[in-house]
Amino acid sequence: MKKNKIWLYLFMAIIGALSFYIGGFVLVEEKLKALSGLCIGLGAAVFCLGIGNFISALIILKTENEEFTRKKNIEVNDERNTRIREKVGAKINQVVIYALSVIVLAMGFMQINIIAIIMVASVFLVELVLAIVLSNYYSKRM
Repeated sequence: MKKNKIWLYLFMAIIGALSFYIGGFVLVEEKLKALSGLCIGLGAAVFCLGIGNFISALIILKTENEEFTRKKNIEVNDERNTRIREKVGAKINQVVIYALSVIVLAMGFMQINIIAIIMVASVFLVELVLAIVLSNYYSKRM
């Protein structure tokens, strides 16, 4: 593991802790409540990521990290896993289209604001355009 990354993770943890402290104890006025909450939330998240990666970088040996990276690259580029991801994406798309169809019909029957119905229905149009454009793109590429 490069020393630069270890220092980066430590720096992230320090910045996160400072942001958390500032949000909790410095920005205490009522009109700064939203900013205080933002500082606390982001600070906690950055602190946890920094500390976790810092400890991970200290524990994992360089050879183990290289072996893990090599295995991960093989898994990501494996043809079987690529096909599985493609099938999952297609099935998710199909379910989302059915869900949007039900939402548009329900909103229409409940006589909800026509603008909301048009906004949700426009997602169908975007999906149709994407299907045409991406089909043409990938048919030329392959």
